Amino acid sequence: MNSELHSNGEVLQNEPDNDTTTVRHFYLTNRISDTLDSLLESYKRMLGRGDIEGLLLVDSDGKALAKSRSFRVKNAWNAGALGAALAGIAKQGENHLGADEFQNAMIMYRSKQLYVCKISDLDEQKSLLLLIFANEKANIGFIRAKMKQYVKRIEEDIKNSESVKKTIEISEEQIENILHRLDAAIIRETK
Repeated sequence: MNSELHSNGEVLQNEPDNDTTTVRHFYLTNRISDTLDSLLESYKRMLGRGDIEGLLLVDSDGKALAKSRSFRVKNAWNAGALGAALAGIAKQGENHLGADEFQNAMIMYRSKQLYVCKISDLDEQKSLLLLIFANEKANIGFIRAKMKQYVKRIEEDIKNSESVKKTIEISEEQIENILHRLDAAIIRETK
């Protein structure tokens, strides 16, 4: 008997018969991906360049909810955890700096940027974060301005998606299980 964990289309199976864990490749695409793709297309049309490598929508716990279709990421959950951690660190600065509510955080490297933008609150404790993975030439201010036009659409997409709502409700124990299984699958793939 297979035990399965479903998460936003992701199927992780534990097959006790041969003691192997398989992960069906899942690219974390859904209706929200259409909205993220539309945002990227708008950016490309206006600026005439494709500096954004991908967009990933996560909740403040780091649970991956959707990604732009062209974004190739081996483990969206680990990327989501990285973005949520960056947002968490920035949020801690609110107390130390006496600042208003956290909005954005960025890590810049010589040739890459990771930008985390809070786009709305899911409830009193959780937020919705957009992670922007880009090269050093990306105009993050422009994508932020355009993103404001898409927030309501993303929120509607979430309300209309049972699988995304279920992902948001996943417990920490289930998250650890998912990350463990995905890491194991990635290690097997790279061998």
